Amino acid sequence: MSSGIAHSSPARLSEVSRLATLLADQALDAQIERRPIPDLQLRALVEAAELLDAYGQALPPLLGQVMHEINTDRGDAKLARRDDEIGRLAWMLRPFRTKPSEQH
Repeated sequence: MSSGIAHSSPARLSEVSRLATLLADQALDAQIERRPIPDLQLRALVEAAELLDAYGQALPPLLGQVMHEINTDRGDAKLARRDDEIGRLAWMLRPFRTKPSEQH
């Protein structure tokens, strides 16, 4: 029996969708309970979303919600790192700031 994406059938894609929904439900439960979501689980969700998207299948609502949360968290983390870097730069440059009374 050959495997691979080229031989994906609608039944297999439905199974991917069903399993991704179950996994997404677990991930959302973990998020609600403020538990970490294992990296392997996140990776499986992302790969399922990519596979379904590659075959033009709609993402199950729960999977779509998890993907949105992942993208939001990544954006927030990038902004936080950027803000932290800006804050450190400002702190390092503080000795070079002129006081309002010293301006010409």
